[in-house]
Amino acid sequence: MADSSNTPPTGINLWLMAARAYSFPASIIPILFGTVLAVILNPQLDFNFFNFILCVIGAVLVHVGTNIINDIYDYEKGIDKEDKELGIPHGGSMVISMGLVSLKEMKKAAVISLIVAFAIGVYLFTQAGMWILYLSLFGLLSAIFYTAKPIALKYKALGDIQVILSFGVGMTLGAYIVQTGEFSWMPVIFSIPLGMLIDAILHSNNIRDINFDGKFGVKTLPILIGEKLSIKFYYFLILGSYLSVFVFAAMGLLPWFALLSLITLPLALKLVKMSESFPAEGIARFEYGTKHIMMTAQLNMVFGLSLIVGLLISYFFFAR
Repeated sequence: MADSSNTPPTGINLWLMAARAYSFPASIIPILFGTVLAVILNPQLDFNFFNFILCVIGAVLVHVGTNIINDIYDYEKGIDKEDKELGIPHGGSMVISMGLVSLKEMKKAAVISLIVAFAIGVYLFTQAGMWILYLSLFGLLSAIFYTAKPIALKYKALGDIQVILSFGVGMTLGAYIVQTGEFSWMPVIFSIPLGMLIDAILHSNNIRDINFDGKFGVKTLPILIGEKLSIKFYYFLILGSYLSVFVFAAMGLLPWFALLSLITLPLALKLVKMSESFPAEGIARFEYGTKHIMMTAQLNMVFGLSLIVGLLISYFFFAR
């Protein structure tokens, strides 16, 4: 959580704060993973570096739009406003609730980021075919209606499904198709571990806010199933990601070097243990939960990178 006694950020640092740049690995890692899958599953592939870069930029811009729209609607609903009686500090990126950026500026930033992202999607459609257009439209609508009315998936306990489909499946598959021009079920299947870890970030956030969200009429999975079952579901998301990679390797679908991702298991076990110790309420819960969210995002990044490195080692040094 930001220290209000410090000088507020300005310029690019302010907008990085507004966009929640710390969360960008959740969109970058699936793009890298899908691209690497395209390379290792299609040895004769003519790799297009320019389209790869555009794919990364487009994914990050969709992520920016999602985060900013989420901030706007959460603030208007009252969720991100500081409430000392309820023990709720400034929430979200905090730039709106702390008066650092106006709602008008945030709405403009969301529109610009999503328009540019969709323009990139249209260009990549001309390069890789209709599936990219479908995925771009899905990404655009997901970014908007994650929190925007009338659908507001986040407020109806559907945020977990949306995150897995858009960040896990959609971005991995999209990056694969950008390079190959063809749909394949393999990147959809292989996106399972990343989708689970990305959802674990959201789930950690919702566990932290279980005492706050309900006061504003928000329904999340932890509110529906309770904190104890939510912690068990967090176990499932974290440990299930490792199990799925092991199963893929054991079945011969991925090389054994994919198990390089196991080097991140100590961090995963630490997070599972931490999930059992959320303080009951107030500022202590928010601060502990924020640390847990950040560390879960870190796990997603290092797990994804180690998995990708393992695949590249196998491809470049041990491929027949």
